[in-house]
Amino acid sequence: RRALCPRACSGRLLGAMAPAAEAEEVGGASASGQRPRPANSNLSEHWTVEAKHEGCYTGGKVAWCEATKSLGCLYDEELHLVSLSGEAEGVRRVRQEADAVLTFAIDPTGQSACTSHRSGLMRHYRLGETTPTLVRSWKAHDNVVSDVSFDASGNFVATGSVDKSAKVWDFSGYFCTHNFKGHPGLVSLVRFHPGKLQLVTVSDTELRLWDLKTSSLVGVMKDHLTSISSICFGKIKAASHQLVSGGRDQVVNVWQMEEKCSLARSIPVFEEVDGVATVSVAELRQACGELKKSKEPFVQWLRSDKKPPPYLILTVGSKCLLRVWNPTDGKCIATLESPHAAKGVMRQVHCVDQTGTKIVTIGDDMNIVIWSLPEFKVASYIMGHNEEIVHVQLIPSLTWQDADEEAAGAKASVSADRFVCIANDEHPRVVSVVGFGASLLRGHTDLVISCDVSADGRWIATGGKDQSVRVWSAETCTCVCLVAGHTAPVAAISFPKKRPKGPKGAAVADKLPLILVSGSYDKTMKLWELPSPEKLAAAAAEGAVLEVQKAKITVIAHTKEVNDITIAPNNKCLASGGQDKLVRIWAFPEIKLLGELKGHRKAVWCVAFSPIDQIIASSSGDSTVRLWNLRDYTPIRAFQGHTGAVLRVSFLANGMQFMSSGADGLLKLWQIRTADCAATFDEHDGKVWCVDIVGDRMLSGGSDSKLCIWRDSTSEQAKERHDVMAELAMKDTRIGVLIKEGKIEKALSLALDLDRPGQMRSIVTNYAMDTVSKTLEEQSNEGSKDTNGASQKDVNLRRWVRSLSREQLEKFVGIVEQWNSNRRMAPMAQMFISLLLAEVPAETLQKLEGMNATCANLLSYFERHQARVDALLQKTFVFDLVLQSSGMGLALMDEFDNVEKADESALPKGPYNPKGDTSKSEAALKSTMEVLLGGTSGDTKRTAEDDDDDSDADEDEEEEEEDNMEVVATGEDDEKDEESEEEDVKAAAPLQKKARTK
Repeated sequence: RRALCPRACSGRLLGAMAPAAEAEEVGGASASGQRPRPANSNLSEHWTVEAKHEGCYTGGKVAWCEATKSLGCLYDEELHLVSLSGEAEGVRRVRQEADAVLTFAIDPTGQSACTSHRSGLMRHYRLGETTPTLVRSWKAHDNVVSDVSFDASGNFVATGSVDKSAKVWDFSGYFCTHNFKGHPGLVSLVRFHPGKLQLVTVSDTELRLWDLKTSSLVGVMKDHLTSISSICFGKIKAASHQLVSGGRDQVVNVWQMEEKCSLARSIPVFEEVDGVATVSVAELRQACGELKKSKEPFVQWLRSDKKPPPYLILTVGSKCLLRVWNPTDGKCIATLESPHAAKGVMRQVHCVDQTGTKIVTIGDDMNIVIWSLPEFKVASYIMGHNEEIVHVQLIPSLTWQDADEEAAGAKASVSADRFVCIANDEHPRVVSVVGFGASLLRGHTDLVISCDVSADGRWIATGGKDQSVRVWSAETCTCVCLVAGHTAPVAAISFPKKRPKGPKGAAVADKLPLILVSGSYDKTMKLWELPSPEKLAAAAAEGAVLEVQKAKITVIAHTKEVNDITIAPNNKCLASGGQDKLVRIWAFPEIKLLGELKGHRKAVWCVAFSPIDQIIASSSGDSTVRLWNLRDYTPIRAFQGHTGAVLRVSFLANGMQFMSSGADGLLKLWQIRTADCAATFDEHDGKVWCVDIVGDRMLSGGSDSKLCIWRDSTSEQAKERHDVMAELAMKDTRIGVLIKEGKIEKALSLALDLDRPGQMRSIVTNYAMDTVSKTLEEQSNEGSKDTNGASQKDVNLRRWVRSLSREQLEKFVGIVEQWNSNRRMAPMAQMFISLLLAEVPAETLQKLEGMNATCANLLSYFERHQARVDALLQKTFVFDLVLQSSGMGLALMDEFDNVEKADESALPKGPYNPKGDTSKSEAALKSTMEVLLGGTSGDTKRTAEDDDDDSDADEDEEEEEEDNMEVVATGEDDEKDEESEEEDVKAAAPLQKKARTK
């Protein structure tokens, strides 16, 4: 508690972090040279992604499935099936690696999807509950397929291709039933007749109607002057339909689908038509009965018209308008403005409900808007693709624990269930944390680049390149106030950060003017006095927009553009950062300069106040985050770790840590006391433009169009580590118990599961040594038996190897491979390798992952081990020769035991044979040489003469070897040879004596 107390922590933290010189920026040491001790509070160590939104549409075909109430969209060359609620958990993905999906169709039951791919293949996917599965692939056309469509029964699928042909396929048998040719160009659209076995194909400016029963062409419809962009069917009667087509020639044509396919009506719409759709009038009139008090013009028309048409035509096009047309007289009934961003351009419109009460529009902003009919109001919004997310901020919600308490004593709990998201367009979104359902804030005319939320979460302020600031009601998502006065884009906005102390304090604040500070690229900072929250709430209820034309205070904040502004938690001062590399501290609300913070080498992108201390953090393009002391405006230390510009910094609630995001795509958690990076999170694929933290929830967004909601999982991670350590301790105890009980095989299996090769080696070694010692003890006692050895005699390593599962076998083979590369462990590895080869079938070993590489490594070390053993064996022969030549040969132990019983008086005596057993030493040497030369040393029936002859032969051979070792100078006589031989013998005598002694 004391560590989190603002007053106590302020002095202690600033005392520990004395102003450091530039040379100490990275080390984090204090002035005394010692690293500060960590805080006693529970620090955060790990954050987990709780939810993630990546998008569902990036362009291409969109199809509605009525059976599953889902929308099929193309996203990043994949097929995504999205529910209208827009929940990320409900998205199902159809993907094929290295083969992009170009177009698709979903059968009427919603159980199958037919996709066309870049490779020219068609694929049938079964849409299961979780993951779609591939059923069949086949080649449909000689070239790429441009469109796919199912008939009403789902038994047939039609494909149109770039090769100027259209084919009909039996979807259950995957064979072609019809092949229609004769189109002037590529077949861009194919649609089945809703009530007949007929197919409509579109190629450039003409439409063709084909009959599947007769495999003949019914009619050719030519009236468009440019390419046809969209077609749909309008129902007239139970079995009668009309065809509606829209094109780039600014005309919508209605065609009769009977014998001659004649043109019923041509409607000039005076815009290039990108999409057409039809809705039933009968369903709309029925829905009007529920809107008795509605005064919408379209609703009034539905009620007043006594002879309405059977259906209405909806069009979207180049004028960024959604318009409703009467197919009978060709008049426009309703015109609605586009709710889309990117200048409001709409590309597609679809009816997504059989009752005709819901439609969807898709625009150039790659987002999906769901409309409610007949009032034509935006019901919901699905974020298809956000491009770059430049700002996110959680909207706090205050809940007073006891509203009856006094203002100073009431406590508020802060939660955040929604957040503001600003993408690279002119419409900010208010998004729900659960499901990512969005509402648009429509009003700006250019890109929005700055945003802030009031301390109580009731108001949202946004600034954009249209040089205006708009204040929105967070509850109704409507604009309540317009602020104009800057002469350049508004890059930074900040509300006062001090929250009310209780319900009474909130009631008093509602009557006071709302303060707002803004910074712009025009180098100025303005303080605005807005109407009180009471007046803003009244304006929101009435739908009015209040205007503020003049700022209360205006100052030149920086010599270059202002990048960020934030007000302190106690509303006593504010900080601004700019392109001039400076951080400036201002008195609030007087807006008087208090001090400058110098030290950054590039532009300052973000500034943030500590919630508990008199310190401020700033992030810059020089890849650092710097802490500053607000008492004397001196640097405390710098934090280095990002490889690019640090774009955002945000303190955690404990005030002892902060999170930073950078252009390197990383989020880093920093410890303030030690200047250490506690954790790094790599979830984004591009620049992380923004990060915001409220309580234990964090939000991040970046250039990869990805929104990530994080949760502080430090306590869960600590609990998991504790559980793992407890489980390991229990298993360690279990291994010891099994060894004590003599259950060596179970102990080996448990050590193998825990991946402890060292413990396995000790188990095998200790067991072997115990067995050897007990065997020797039994031999020494000649009859006594160890009662405890019965259980250990049952240990069978062959049986243990056979009992291993495949996972255990893979792990054990890896351990053996590791042992085989170690010279000390090689003998045990060789033993286990022999057991594996003998007990495990070759087919099982062949199926192990990485077995080929394992065998190659084993063989390479086998050669080294074999060469080492051969060299050791050769050395043993030399060792035996040295020992036996000195009269200590090993052969004496086996072959000449009977010599000791012979008459020792006949043997000559020597300096190392005081008893005169010279023949015994010579016989041992002779026997060893026979072994080395391949002879037999077990013949004990030799005669003394043979022994003497062999001894003489051995002496002759030794003399011959010594003669060969001598270097004889040319021209010397025999006397010199004899003298040099005697000198060599005298010189070698001390060495021979030393060798015999050893």
